[in-house]
Amino acid sequence: MSHAGSDPVGSTPSTVQFSFQFPPAEDAPAQARAALEVFDQILAPDVLEDLQLVVSELVTNSVKFGPNRPITLAMSIAPEGIVKGEVIDQGDGERAKVQMRSEPTVDGGWGLHLVDQVAEQWGVHEGSTHVWFEIGPKRRGA
Repeated sequence: MSHAGSDPVGSTPSTVQFSFQFPPAEDAPAQARAALEVFDQILAPDVLEDLQLVVSELVTNSVKFGPNRPITLAMSIAPEGIVKGEVIDQGDGERAKVQMRSEPTVDGGWGLHLVDQVAEQWGVHEGSTHVWFEIGPKRRGA
């Protein structure tokens, strides 16, 4: 007997993929954080909080330093609660090199340091400003 629409016995749930697009405006980080609220039933509260922080910082960088084009957030959520994502602002990586300051100051430079502390892994695709990240139940800084 088969059940339409249900997973076969013994199968594992599949990865869920999402994509959001935001204008390169001052409120884009807030829009991104709000968009992620839909995952409050899927992700553990601390993972959702980490995700919102990382996405907010990366979208802020895209607004500040990107080419003033729409910003895309692409993500996948694995059944075990690991989120892999990418913030894409369509920059070519030449005008604005994605760099982490050795020492953040009062004037700034904290964003990528926060990403580095919270994400399990993160990086930049060579020759672009596409920043990828991975967040899960185990914090990198923990």
